[in-house]
Amino acid sequence: MLTATIEQNGKKWVENLLVIDAHSHLGQDVDGATMMNPLAPGSGTFDFWGNVQGKIKTDWEKTGEQSFMTIINGINTKISWSFTPFPFTDKLYSALEKLKQRHSDLKEKSKFYSFIDQGVCFPFQDVFRDKQPEALYRASNINVSRFTTRFPFSMKLVGYGRCDPMEGQKAVNEVKCMRELGLRGLKLHPRSEGWIDNIYSEPAINVLLEAAKYSMPVIFDTRGKGSILSIGKLINQTRNILRTKSPDLLPHFKVIIAHFAQGNIGDHEVYNTIVQPNTYGDLSMLHGEGAGNFFKDFRQWFKNNNKITVDGRDWSEYVLFASDYPYFGDVHAEKLMIYIINKQFFDNGGTIQDTKNILGLNQIKILPEYNLPQIKKDAKRLPSILISNPNFQQDNSTAYNTAVEAIAKLITDAKIDIKRFCIQFKENWRQFSDDLFITTIKNSTKEEIPLYFTNIVEDQSISLIAPLHPNTEWKKFGYKYFDPEDRAFFASLFKQTYLATDVNKAIEVLSHVF
Repeated sequence: MLTATIEQNGKKWVENLLVIDAHSHLGQDVDGATMMNPLAPGSGTFDFWGNVQGKIKTDWEKTGEQSFMTIINGINTKISWSFTPFPFTDKLYSALEKLKQRHSDLKEKSKFYSFIDQGVCFPFQDVFRDKQPEALYRASNINVSRFTTRFPFSMKLVGYGRCDPMEGQKAVNEVKCMRELGLRGLKLHPRSEGWIDNIYSEPAINVLLEAAKYSMPVIFDTRGKGSILSIGKLINQTRNILRTKSPDLLPHFKVIIAHFAQGNIGDHEVYNTIVQPNTYGDLSMLHGEGAGNFFKDFRQWFKNNNKITVDGRDWSEYVLFASDYPYFGDVHAEKLMIYIINKQFFDNGGTIQDTKNILGLNQIKILPEYNLPQIKKDAKRLPSILISNPNFQQDNSTAYNTAVEAIAKLITDAKIDIKRFCIQFKENWRQFSDDLFITTIKNSTKEEIPLYFTNIVEDQSISLIAPLHPNTEWKKFGYKYFDPEDRAFFASLFKQTYLATDVNKAIEVLSHVF
């Protein structure tokens, strides 16, 4: 993640910004582009992010804009940037490094790409197509699922599936299958699949309606203004159908129009297509001075036309940072990123919240886990583990670290896998916490066990690892101990609780779960 140290009127504080790449690929395209292993040295997605991080550092050294003065909300402000690894992931990698067994090299590798917290990836028009009869992209989707739902890839990658709406019912069925595969969104590519002239069509609407049932964001590839406007028309018509027939699904209808800004700076038809309900635009292809010009122009157009009245979102809540790797390289991603965090961005009226929105927060907000209740109805009633260090004041070893070390040991011993993790926020979207919701897999039975991971005491002297019980919901904004509903939640978790006072005891206790 990125860390901004901010100084205003003699006060100094730190803001942590999540960074998510909203557009990359996994597999092997028929055109020769390939990304078969995100951890591949030199060419993998993770090393790509490392190259972007290195180029940003080089740019800072050249321009001196790692730290600069600007004006935010009429106040003279100093902003200083640095890279900081995401706390849970970093602690987990450190614990694995200490064990000196499986995955012990992740800590060293990750320091080069610590600023990217997660990245969305989806199939190319790839060589796996048509390998299985259920749907054109079934094998492709399985390939993405195999990577993105197992450790260590699951700590960084968010998997989307793909379908061809022109397959009719097969495509609709494939959306449901994506959910079962653990995929969290949908990629549609009208041009490569040959339905560029049928974007506004009943088969496409049916796929969008199905995706809304599972709160899956849908990202469209585009080529040129015409396809952008056609997608906009499709979004509007689908929204009207939902409003009439299934209004409860409207908040779960989310469409991202990719590549919209490149070549369309100042085009108000395109801007209006993006600035409508249920719609977002990703910034892939945009880079360099063009990116700077876009942010200035789009923000000014939005403010001048009072577009916040469209659905209550501000200008920066419509756009997503995206790379389109491997089709676009580290230079493009770096030259887009720089213009979201440089002095020009803030001098032209941007704020830290705008940067947060664009770099990662918008992407997180549209994922299914943050829009649908996270409840496992068939979950078993498993014991919770309360971890406490009685010598905390002396050795300063936190219960949180002890808990993470226990999880690392279970991963090393191949007893569990991590399918996904969700970041928890503090009361609202403005600040995230150390607490997490983790979907784990018990390897011996392939059983899915959702875990709530939290600090009971803020100084981290007492932590809790709690398997969620049947019909128990994880809340993205956390829990308040004195809220009646939340008290009932904790009471259910504490009905059967084991105490662990060191890492060995924590591992022993976790064996009752795994």
